[in-house]
Amino acid sequence: MGSRSRQLVAIAVITSILSILIGGYAIWNSYQSEISIVDRNMNLVASEVRDNPLDAVSVALLSIEQNNFDFTLAFVATTGEQTILREALHTPITGKDVKVRHIPMQEGEQLILASSLVDINKSRDHNLWKLLIFIILANIAASVVTSLVSRSGLLAQERAQREKMQEFLGDAAHELRTPMTVVKGYAELLRAKKLEGDRETAAFDRLNSELKRMDFLISDLLMLAQLGEESKGELEEVNLSNLLNENLEDFRIISPNRPLERNIASDVRISGEEKYLARFIQNAFTNIRLHTPDGTRVKVDLIEAKGITLLIQDSGPGLPPDSYGEKIRGLKRFDKSRSRDAGGTGLGLSIMSAVIERHRGSLTLRQSELGGLAIEVHLPRT
Repeated sequence: MGSRSRQLVAIAVITSILSILIGGYAIWNSYQSEISIVDRNMNLVASEVRDNPLDAVSVALLSIEQNNFDFTLAFVATTGEQTILREALHTPITGKDVKVRHIPMQEGEQLILASSLVDINKSRDHNLWKLLIFIILANIAASVVTSLVSRSGLLAQERAQREKMQEFLGDAAHELRTPMTVVKGYAELLRAKKLEGDRETAAFDRLNSELKRMDFLISDLLMLAQLGEESKGELEEVNLSNLLNENLEDFRIISPNRPLERNIASDVRISGEEKYLARFIQNAFTNIRLHTPDGTRVKVDLIEAKGITLLIQDSGPGLPPDSYGEKIRGLKRFDKSRSRDAGGTGLGLSIMSAVIERHRGSLTLRQSELGGLAIEVHLPRT
């Protein structure tokens, strides 16, 4: 059964239960009210008979006539012989749709009051059938509305995904255009054999360098495309503390000239995809290594409270002032020349933002207390 079918079944069940509870209560309450009226009228006759025991038959007949009660009245002698004094029923007194009340008299005699419940029961049954029809119609209406809303939601989602894909393709084409232009230019020069000696070697080196840049760029673009997919991979419990410490050890070995301060809570775990979380951490430290000079201080905090907070700070040059607090959308590059000089694609922060968004978290770029860039991440506890 598909998700849409399960949704329709769930709505039908909920609608039916609510209708039965509300409608059933209303029908039962109405039925009991009508039965209570019959009981009250019978009590009135019985009360008047008890007040006048010597003339019980006359009092009962008079009470019924004066109050216009639709009752049958029968007299039962001590021998058990039954005499109908007033007949208002078309069925025997002992019928199933009859309300009967016995009124004791002197010397073991008694009067029997009987009232037909046929009309009351018919009204109850009629209301039950109306409730059933209402439930069927309500379920049909709910299914139609749900289908329309679901279809509208799917169309909106499809439209958003299409716009997102168009934006991604446009950004990807823009990012690939520069290295492709350089490659085409040098390829034409080499094909025309217009370069000789050292210049030809330099052209081959530049061509190879641009091809590597394109390879890195395509890899990053593919990573962003995967992160932007709606469907998520298999989630697993990731020990964020261990993952962070492992990458910090690698960073300490690769960049021994950058003082490192860490404050990492132990055994912080999150339900997520380890390969993407590892890529986030690697990108963060790679950015520091590529874009900050030796001697740059680095501080890393991992705190677990109501949620999980990861703060990575450095004392480097940071980002352009207008980039702080800006939401990272699409293939955002904060400093193209810096990325080109360092040999990167400039998409590291975009990938990092997409990783955190995939894990239902938030990422903020701000100026560090150390003077450089601070990457602040908030993730939900799982």
